[in-house]
Amino acid sequence: MAPTELRHADSEADLRACFDVMRQLRPRLQSADHMLAALAPQRAQGYRLLACWQGSRPLALAGYRKLDNLIHGSFLYVDDLVTDSGERGRRYGEQLLAALREIGKALGCGQLVLDTALSNEDAQRFYRRVGMEACALHFRQTM
Repeated sequence: MAPTELRHADSEADLRACFDVMRQLRPRLQSADHMLAALAPQRAQGYRLLACWQGSRPLALAGYRKLDNLIHGSFLYVDDLVTDSGERGRRYGEQLLAALREIGKALGCGQLVLDTALSNEDAQRFYRRVGMEACALHFRQTM
């Protein structure tokens, strides 16, 4: 297996390269252009996309941003975490979370926070296995 590296997808070309993997997590995205348009306001709020690359091919992605609120103080929020379906089980998600913990510490964050669907039992098992704890329910209402 070829070596991998973790690096941010900051250029438009890198972000476009991430589309097929991101779409596995966010199937509502219709195209790379649609994803770039959706990411534009998030990137203006500090969103970054860290990827595990094998050459020019992204194998796994972690979209995140630093946030502050009264519940958590300063924290790193993970908007998106996905490994290409053909690459699961190779610990790329663990590598990304370890890197995010270091990024969060460097930014002065006290916690790493993410949400996952109640129905996503595989992700919940993964998060527990890497030392995360379920601590809340997330509610929403369509307006």
